[in-house]
Amino acid sequence: MLLKLNILKLSEKVKAYIEEVKKETGYNVSIENFQDKGARSTLDHGRKYIRVEINEEEFKKESEEEIDYTIAHEITHGFLSLKKKYCRINLVNCGPEEKEAVFFLRTMIEDIVVDKIIHEKNFISCFTDYPDNIKKDIKYICEKGNDPTYKSRNKAMIFSYILAWGYLTYSNSDKIDYKTLRKYLKIWQKSCPKYYEEAEKIKEIISKNDIFTPEGYFNTIKECLDLWNLTHLVGIYTCQRYDTIITNNTSI
Repeated sequence: MLLKLNILKLSEKVKAYIEEVKKETGYNVSIENFQDKGARSTLDHGRKYIRVEINEEEFKKESEEEIDYTIAHEITHGFLSLKKKYCRINLVNCGPEEKEAVFFLRTMIEDIVVDKIIHEKNFISCFTDYPDNIKKDIKYICEKGNDPTYKSRNKAMIFSYILAWGYLTYSNSDKIDYKTLRKYLKIWQKSCPKYYEEAEKIKEIISKNDIFTPEGYFNTIKECLDLWNLTHLVGIYTCQRYDTIITNNTSI
């Protein structure tokens, strides 16, 4: 484990999880501070590292439980690719808007799987900011639902909708404000009927495929890329076949 942190300290619980992932994948874990918002993970195949970057200033006031959850969450994205053979997306001919759309699509689907795994490992988020963010979204939707400027944010809003639906459908955490989430989904449906139809299609794709298996996840990603007309701009591959891009008609 390589630490480049100045403020945050890792708990014994998350250290043990890092060692477990290292043993399962053969990859070490690098945890570093960075200046962007939130946290993210990437894979360094050359050095065989799962690289986790987290904004220490942003998280320094969070509880140990929340920090553990965030780091475990990011590590598990790498674990899915390396150990579970979940596919990854290679951005081939994407512009800024397409890159953002691919990010939203992959994250909203894979986060459902990641959260299930780390909840089973007893990493539970406190969801300290999430209810407030959802309430802000509710207010925004009620005020801007028919605004053309708002409509240009449809991919971001669909991302938020699917995440909320995913928590309601798949999470067993007792720290989620389910009442607020249900209210959010109901208002979203009423205020954004056009985008609700698109969100429903994504829900159907996720529900009919078993995203908790590599094959089901691949099928879900492929169908959603088709839905958003992104398939011709990306390649889909697995780390086990890193040099082989999976073509449109090839399954894992």
